[in-house]
Amino acid sequence: MTTHAKPVIEKEADLEQLISDYGPSKYTDIVRAMQWARHLRRQEDSRGMTMAELIDRSLLDVVSGKVQVPEIEEAVKKDQEIEEKLSSKRPDDAKRVRKDTKDEKPSKD
Repeated sequence: MTTHAKPVIEKEADLEQLISDYGPSKYTDIVRAMQWARHLRRQEDSRGMTMAELIDRSLLDVVSGKVQVPEIEEAVKKDQEIEEKLSSKRPDDAKRVRKDTKDEKPSKD
């Protein structure tokens, strides 16, 4: 007797159907999928993927249960810590200079 593994949902129509039949938590889980997509964007193996591909992958990961809420929350927390470290390393002068150069209009010669 052979066992059949659950087929992987790869087609966009299957993903859309799965999301539409998902249940009352689908809206919060879609938000979590967007958070997961932002996290995946930082991963080395996902750098070559477009954001649309990352969103599809993250939706599938969340809806299929491949990734759980605690894992997403932990990833978001780590990403926020990284962002805070990066922003604290940037000197305030560099931020101000960049902002000032945007406000200047090129002269017409």
